[in-house]
Amino acid sequence: MRTKLREWLFIIVSFIIALYMYAIFSYFGVEDFIQEGVLKEYFDSNVWHLEVIFSGILLGILFILVNQLTEKQIFRRKSFGFNILLKSALYLIGLIIVCLLIFKSFLFFGLVPQELVEKFKSLLSVKFFLSGLIYYASFILLLNFILYINNKFGPGLLIDLLTGKYYHPRNEELIFLFVDLKSSTALAEKLGHIKYSKFIKECVHELTPVIQKFNARVYQYAGDEVILFWSKKEGFRELNCLKAFFEFSDILKRQKEYFKSKYGEVPIFKAGMDVGIVTATEIGDIKREIAYHGDVLNTAARLEKKCNEFNEKLIITQNVIDQIQSTNGYNFKLLSDLPLRGKTENIKFYSVRS
Repeated sequence: MRTKLREWLFIIVSFIIALYMYAIFSYFGVEDFIQEGVLKEYFDSNVWHLEVIFSGILLGILFILVNQLTEKQIFRRKSFGFNILLKSALYLIGLIIVCLLIFKSFLFFGLVPQELVEKFKSLLSVKFFLSGLIYYASFILLLNFILYINNKFGPGLLIDLLTGKYYHPRNEELIFLFVDLKSSTALAEKLGHIKYSKFIKECVHELTPVIQKFNARVYQYAGDEVILFWSKKEGFRELNCLKAFFEFSDILKRQKEYFKSKYGEVPIFKAGMDVGIVTATEIGDIKREIAYHGDVLNTAARLEKKCNEFNEKLIITQNVIDQIQSTNGYNFKLLSDLPLRGKTENIKFYSVRS
C-alpha cells in the first residue's frame, strides 16, 4: 500500500507541476496582452495558483482512478488497442469534468469576478483549446510511459538504476520466493505452446494483485516460474512473504472452474523460500537490470524442486523459521536435516501449511 501511495503522490505532484508549467508558458506567451489589462487582474490576484493546485489534484485523482479501473481483470484480458482507446476516452472525459468543476466552483465562491470571466471568454479560440489538449495529451503520454517503465523494472527499481544505487555490488538481506507451476512439462505438451503461454499469462495476471497487496517485488519471470523478493523487514511484517503464496493459491482455487472450462486443467503452484545476505549489482550493457547473487537464491530454487519429492506446496528453510515471531495460524513440519544437491552442509527445511 505504501508503494501505491508513493506512486499516487508522484502522479498528483506531476499534474500540479505540469499545470504550473502550462500556466507559466501561457503567461509568457501572452505577456504583452496581459499587460494591457485583459487578464492582469487575474494573475495579480494569485487565484491562478489555487486553480492550478486544485486542478492538479483533481486531474491526478482521476488519472489514478482511470488506471486503477483499467488494471482490473476484465480489462487486462482485452486487447492493448482497446485499452488505449478506453483510457484516452476516460482521460478526455476527466479533463472536461475537472475544467467544468473548477470553473463552476470559482464562480460560485466568487473567486473570479463575472466581468473577468467575460473578458476571458474573448480569448477563447480553437487554437487555445487545441494547444491545451495537445499539451494535456503529451503529458498523459509521458506520465504513462514513466509508469510503464517503472512497472517494467519493478516498483522502485527505476529510481535505483537512475541513481546508480547498484552500480557497485552491495550486500542486502532479502527474502526470496521461487514460485513454479507444478507438472509444467506435461501441461506444455498437452496444451501446446500457444495455449500453454496463454495459460501461464493468466496465472501471472492472478498473481499481480497479490504482489501489490503484500509489497513483493518481482526479480524475474523465467518461463513458468516467478521469482519474488522482499526486504527482511517488509517480508516478515505480518508474514507478507507467506501470505502472498497462500493467497495466490486461494485465488487459483476460486478460479478453478474458469481454468478447467478454458484449458481443461487447473493450475497448481509450488514454492521454495529462503532468507539471507545476497549481493545486488547492476549488470548488462544492452539490457540493463539489477542482478542478485548468493546462496539464498540457490537454496530457494532447490527447495522449490523438493516440493515434488515431499508432495508439498511450500518449503522454507530454518533461516526463515528463525525470523518468524508468530506462527499466525501456519503449521510448520520438519522435512529433512540433510544436505541439498550441490551442498555439503546439512540444511533443515520445513513444509508450511495454512
